[in-house]
Amino acid sequence: MSISRQARTSESRPGLGRDFWWVFAASTCLTLTHGASTPLLARYALDDLGATAGVVGLIVGSSSVAAILVRPMLGALADRYGVRRMSVIGTAVLATGMFVLMLAHSVGPGTAGRLISGLGVAAATTALMAWVIGLVPLAHRGRAFGVFGVSVWVGLSAGPQIGQTLVSLGGYPALWIGCIALALLAAVFVLQARAPRIERAVGVPPPRRAAHLVRLVAKPGAASAIAWCGEGMVIAFLIVHLERRGLPAGGLTGAATVFTVFALTVIAARLATASLVDRVGAVPTGAVALVMIGAGLATLALADSFAVAAFGGALLGLGFAPLFPSLALLATERLQPEERGAGVGVFSAFMDAGIGAGSILGGVLVAAIGTGGALAVMAASQLLALALVLSIRPQRSSSLTGLETSIEVAEASERPPA
Repeated sequence: MSISRQARTSESRPGLGRDFWWVFAASTCLTLTHGASTPLLARYALDDLGATAGVVGLIVGSSSVAAILVRPMLGALADRYGVRRMSVIGTAVLATGMFVLMLAHSVGPGTAGRLISGLGVAAATTALMAWVIGLVPLAHRGRAFGVFGVSVWVGLSAGPQIGQTLVSLGGYPALWIGCIALALLAAVFVLQARAPRIERAVGVPPPRRAAHLVRLVAKPGAASAIAWCGEGMVIAFLIVHLERRGLPAGGLTGAATVFTVFALTVIAARLATASLVDRVGAVPTGAVALVMIGAGLATLALADSFAVAAFGGALLGLGFAPLFPSLALLATERLQPEERGAGVGVFSAFMDAGIGAGSILGGVLVAAIGTGGALAVMAASQLLALALVLSIRPQRSSSLTGLETSIEVAEASERPPA
């Protein structure tokens, strides 16, 4: 087995490399597109498509359901045809979905546009995460996941403001045109980055079956599903919960501002602790993160003032900041290079399922025991995720493992589709 000079010397480089930042920029554009369009989609469906309140949930949630079903397949396609090619196709599909939404005048085309755009986001983001794994050596991958995850939170934080500004300036057509432009800009960034060419070493078995990949990522995947189930419930019911506790929905000290505190805390903590997983280890970092998430959910369950709610949101942010890089590293470190995309797709499907289950299960719990009780149940459930993480035996090394084959970063390693 030979290791290229680029892969060998990158172990000692303090930076993540120019190609990583092009991939980061593409991911930021994709999440800005998602963050700008999703919060306004419900209002668009009600005002312009003639949807009922019940149908709105179907339109908004259709992309998440589709993503859960197809992410592993999309990851396998990225393994087969290349992460650059799959990223470009994903951005093109996303732009097409936004164009369909712009032309839609009824529920059917609107749902189709949402499904198409969701499939595009799923394809591109799965390929981009697999791209990061191929670019960054194992010893620095925790930091890479941490920094890469900031792109998601930038999109979630700034996207709604961008979307609302576009609608204020030019109505919904301006929103869809802006989203199409962001998707195409993501494709431009993708084409600037050099993708890793992976040469499977002699004696390394072929990529494993889907069932084996599920078993391989099951524990970190299940832990992520439990944690993101809590986030899904917070997104769906926190404002309602805090309004019932006497807080206004808007304003500087309103319930919505707690989300801003949460998102800004994640970004700041992620940047400040980017290398924590590599230095301390994924299991202890993930364990502490889950304890923080449980404490944050419990604090929100008891909150009856903005100060307490903001403190709970900050605790939640401090937990989610290192959790994603910890679980992503545990889920992907045993993957062979030829199955990274498929493995990332399976792991991402666990997170998608968790977020979707958060709103559905949250609704059942809220109806049964109220918003405070439901948040308390979600807080307690983090103990199960903690047990799963503590049962994982990580496979870490400061050098590339036997599963890492020759990886050469070359300009012509992957060519975009003709």
